[in-house]
Amino acid sequence: MLTPRFSVDQDDEFIFITINLSAIRFSAKNVEMAVDGSLFIFSLPPYYLRLRFSHELSEDERATSKFVPNEECIKIRVPKMNRGEKFDDLDLVGKLLARVGEVGDGGRDGADARRRNGGGSLIEEVSATDEKTEGGNLSSADGIADGLPARSGSQPETPLHESPSSESWEIDQIPPPVPSSLSPLAPTYGFNNQYSNMLLPSLDNNNDINELTNPDDLRPDDRIVQRLIKENLKFDLEYYANEYLTAKYTPEDNRIREILNWVSPFKELFDGSRKGEKVDIQFNHVEQDHMTDLPRRSYIIDDSRPIYYTIICLLYAYSYEIRSNEGEGNVESGWTIGKLTPQISCLDSQLIQSNNETEKSMIRVIVITMERRSLAYPLIRNYDLVKKTWEDVYYVLRCGKRGVLKAILAAREYFRFHDVYYIYCKILLDDLCNWILRDDGCGDKVLRNLAHALRKEVEEVGKKDIVFEMILYGDDRAQGGRDAVAGEDVEEEMEFINLEDVEEMAEESYLMAQGREQQEN
Repeated sequence: MLTPRFSVDQDDEFIFITINLSAIRFSAKNVEMAVDGSLFIFSLPPYYLRLRFSHELSEDERATSKFVPNEECIKIRVPKMNRGEKFDDLDLVGKLLARVGEVGDGGRDGADARRRNGGGSLIEEVSATDEKTEGGNLSSADGIADGLPARSGSQPETPLHESPSSESWEIDQIPPPVPSSLSPLAPTYGFNNQYSNMLLPSLDNNNDINELTNPDDLRPDDRIVQRLIKENLKFDLEYYANEYLTAKYTPEDNRIREILNWVSPFKELFDGSRKGEKVDIQFNHVEQDHMTDLPRRSYIIDDSRPIYYTIICLLYAYSYEIRSNEGEGNVESGWTIGKLTPQISCLDSQLIQSNNETEKSMIRVIVITMERRSLAYPLIRNYDLVKKTWEDVYYVLRCGKRGVLKAILAAREYFRFHDVYYIYCKILLDDLCNWILRDDGCGDKVLRNLAHALRKEVEEVGKKDIVFEMILYGDDRAQGGRDAVAGEDVEEEMEFINLEDVEEMAEESYLMAQGREQQEN
């Protein structure tokens, strides 16, 4: 059986369902329709559609259906049980294609024990047919939409919406994993760490997003080490200094003013909404089709916080690229988004070493990580652009799960049909979109608290906190020199340098050059 394309609308009295029936010979006698409470079922071989609504429908003489040959569709009108009742999320077609009785987070008993033993999710419940014949993402009463699972330890964590946001995103103090028969044979990565041994074919096809050596064989801590080394090597002191001086003294030579003045559509939507009301995010037919194509699975989530961290990083990367192009994408957008997102380019969902004893806030770690990467990889490397991008991320989060889903669906499009990058849809983006869509997945209250926690950390992180480890050569380090004089033995030293230091050296160099020009004139 095939799931047809469809759309749903409503007024005060009726639900209107339009089902597209292409390339078949319509026969009224083969059509079957049924209403049972909130459930609507349609069948016309080879098509089958089952929709579950947020409120109950009524099966009476007011219900009608009409086949429209010119449009190759059947239009159905079903009365609401209670006139004037508003049905939610009718444009989230993946949510309507839902089944009862799915496991949400798989229960939390034993999750901490599995983490301590170094194992990930041992079982994932997949719908009986992981095809597009039936839905597979129904709500669970014990979901995590309003809070996060308990941390490891004897005391359960207060749900996020009931606890101060400043305490909700602390780094767990978990001992290094102990080898166990329950540990996976190969390192895992991707959404919920449920994939392994999937990157090699893409590497053979020149996967230029990947930053890791032998990514299928690296453990999480090793990925972090390689990521940090690559960031330090990729940061170009002269490149950043030139961008800084150009933006400050000759902004007409680049587009930085226009880029910074560009207004995110999510900010416009948020500013245009009434206080206390949800932001009105609408999905077009193309986006609805993309949601229909998502895999319908249920997941066992031990700890949903790493998924939220992935959402932040991906939203930042997408927002950085879109702002850099003033609302448009280009052929390089997939590369930029992938490079900036550590969960994609470095398969790094942990972000900080397991033996960390200094950092306390994961949000701060994310902010520093994303700022380092956005000053090392993209074409435009400007600190004001970095801060402006965080503002864009804040407004996407404030638009709730619908806003987040819309942005990540858009980011996913740059990977979906790419000959090489599509692998990141398979291991991360498809599942992430599906999880956000679920009732027991991404929660509006969590996103709101996360937005406020993120804004606070962004304000506290400054240029002195963005540090790179570089090789500076002897007496040339005052000028930031990186190249030794030919034939000379120069002592190499690894030194830490922050953005303030770089900008001070750039200013000194600029003033010296200006002084020489004045003397020559």
